[in-house]
Amino acid sequence: MGLKHVQKTYDALGAEDPLWAVLSFPEHKGNRWDPEAFFARGRAEIDAALEELDRRGVRPSTDRALDFGCGVGRLSQALAERFEAVDGVDISRTMVERARDFNRHGERCRYHVNTVPDLALFGDATFDFIYSNITLQHIPPEASEAYIGEFVRLLTPGGLALFQVPSGPRLAPGGLGAAWYRFRSGPLRRAWKRLRGKPPVEIHYVNRERVLELLEGAGGRVVDAWQEGSVRRKRVSWFYLVTV
Repeated sequence: MGLKHVQKTYDALGAEDPLWAVLSFPEHKGNRWDPEAFFARGRAEIDAALEELDRRGVRPSTDRALDFGCGVGRLSQALAERFEAVDGVDISRTMVERARDFNRHGERCRYHVNTVPDLALFGDATFDFIYSNITLQHIPPEASEAYIGEFVRLLTPGGLALFQVPSGPRLAPGGLGAAWYRFRSGPLRRAWKRLRGKPPVEIHYVNRERVLELLEGAGGRVVDAWQEGSVRRKRVSWFYLVTV
């Protein structure tokens, strides 16, 4: 599923400029992020996410939360201020090492390296809340589809998952369009990025109708879904709020 390229890219970024790799503002490139300001943005994001749930009349239990695509722990550190226990998962070993360095919550916040397209390191019905933002968009769609199904499996009864992934045109599996997409979004994009001296970060999407099918097939129920972010090349960023 092409995860080895994602892992290689973020292992390098985690070693060179980990905070900028998560929030890539030009003025902070070259390890110029102030950690206090960086983690303050994580607290603001989690506050806003939970307020969004309140507006929709739902709120998870505060026993255990999962930060999928945790990077250096920007969001999991914020979640640990709201939940009794938090697990952060990332594909990059160097990112996870930095997350452990930044951890201020001891054993209440634990970090895991996961390089496979499943979350089998956790049992069924483990988490009351699952959050993921700006992560699935950097993962090949076949792996993202597998992770979306795993989110449902991991939710406790009445638990909530809130995750973001862009949508785009639906492609027939095995067709020429799908093959061109894999080449354009994978090796071609990575090569073009390298030629321009930029990190070979991939950008992907999962068609919205496909996401809904995956969630229903896994036994999830969509509480709400909304667009957030700009439209780019027929792609729209969507947030999905899901329960079981």
